[in-house]
Amino acid sequence: MFGSTLTTMRRVPPALRLRLQTAYAQAWEALIDTHQTQAMMFVRRMADRLSLEDALSRYFHEVPVPAAMQETVRSRALLALADSVSEEPPASAATERRNRLRPDWLMTAVRRRAQFVEETTLHSRMAACVAEGAVAATHIRMAVAVAELLAGVTSADQAVMVYVRSFDLPVKEGDTVFRGALAELARRRLPASESPRLQLEPQELEAMVRPAIPEPVAPAAPAFGLRVIV
Repeated sequence: MFGSTLTTMRRVPPALRLRLQTAYAQAWEALIDTHQTQAMMFVRRMADRLSLEDALSRYFHEVPVPAAMQETVRSRALLALADSVSEEPPASAATERRNRLRPDWLMTAVRRRAQFVEETTLHSRMAACVAEGAVAATHIRMAVAVAELLAGVTSADQAVMVYVRSFDLPVKEGDTVFRGALAELARRRLPASESPRLQLEPQELEAMVRPAIPEPVAPAAPAFGLRVIV
């Protein structure tokens, strides 16, 4: 996965390439750990709506996990959740099966089912956004490590782009990682400059803080007219 990208960087010394390969391997393991943790949190958040298998399948549907990583993440999450998540149906399931034969309950059940599906979709999207944020943070952290490793060999933006292309990130996710990594590198490398202070003359400052007093309005002159007597 990473070899084709590294061969394009002709300016990287051979000794540094080994360290770079190690950094990519560390990034891969860090992403696996992040996805495993987020998958477990996703399952727990959806435990009252989806079974363990369905929640894991929904996680891989909502969160972009590399294909080469999915089986490892699934296996680790299953092993960690096997004893803590129950797959037994709720006690009211038998009662609901009996009530399905009642016509008055059928319409109510259809409406409840539609609402349940809509809420489940919303909850899964919200949980997926939490997972995507954690994955992006891991990518940013590892991209910064790669950029620091390549300092002096290539520019910061090119080093981050090498990382983004190496993991074949989608456009939206890649842009988030690129901007986040450059922002972190800016905090580390660029000197913090003081914000310029606005210099004002005393009379200008007084005019800004003094409340505006409306100009007095002269009373209207009395209107005289002719009275028509009918």
